[in-house]
Amino acid sequence: MAKHNAYRQTRGRGWAAPLIMLAKALGAFLWGLSVLAFLVALSLALVAGYRWATTTQVFSVHEVQVHGVQRLSRQEVVTQAGLNRFDNLLDLSLWKIRRDLQEHPWIAAVALYRHFPHSLRIEVQEEIPYFWRQQGERIYYADKHGEIIAPVEVDSFTSLPLLVCDPNQLRDQRDLAIVSQGMEDNRFPFGLAKVAWIRFQDNNRVVIALTDRRIQVVLGREHLQANMQGLTCIWRDVRARNELEGIERIMVLEGTGWVGYRSEIV
Repeated sequence: MAKHNAYRQTRGRGWAAPLIMLAKALGAFLWGLSVLAFLVALSLALVAGYRWATTTQVFSVHEVQVHGVQRLSRQEVVTQAGLNRFDNLLDLSLWKIRRDLQEHPWIAAVALYRHFPHSLRIEVQEEIPYFWRQQGERIYYADKHGEIIAPVEVDSFTSLPLLVCDPNQLRDQRDLAIVSQGMEDNRFPFGLAKVAWIRFQDNNRVVIALTDRRIQVVLGREHLQANMQGLTCIWRDVRARNELEGIERIMVLEGTGWVGYRSEIV
């Protein structure tokens, strides 16, 4: 009898095990289903919240601050950015606005900042014109590297030295960089404002014509920086002897300088 009872008891536990596993599987399924439902509800809530945040007047743009402009006006920047009053601050694509602004020829770089709840700040870095360059029959502003910026217009006229060179040639790029940096560092005895034109010639020379004294400066392009130093020494010497008014040309080649006087003075 004892053995028979033990056998019946074992068969009973065998039927219960699948039911327990089924209950656990059903519980896991229901738990996963509830988690999925929660995630779906959360996603829908986030989408609804995003749509509300990007369309509500709570974050509408009431003020656009523009900084760093001198040649351009605030309205030109706002128009170029494609901004409208009451645009939603969150819905604005700063990447697109930055791209549109940098398509303007006078804008070199731009930074954008949201200031909640109603303000957008635009910081502009304008191109700086150093020269005029002629292409065809038109005159253009050019930067310190000789790269074209925009045409010279009457309403934005600025008198600058005329640059004659080929910025596509590496040699002209190198020598123009030396001359431009020398002007900025005051390594010339005169400033860029006193220059009428600069011509980089194929005969290994750069010619600079001055506006007020009618003097032409000729520098050899080999050892250009040393020739610039020689020019400064000659200029100081001639000025100390009060002879600048009679000078027509100063030439410095290979470290050797010549001074040419006007014929009516000699």
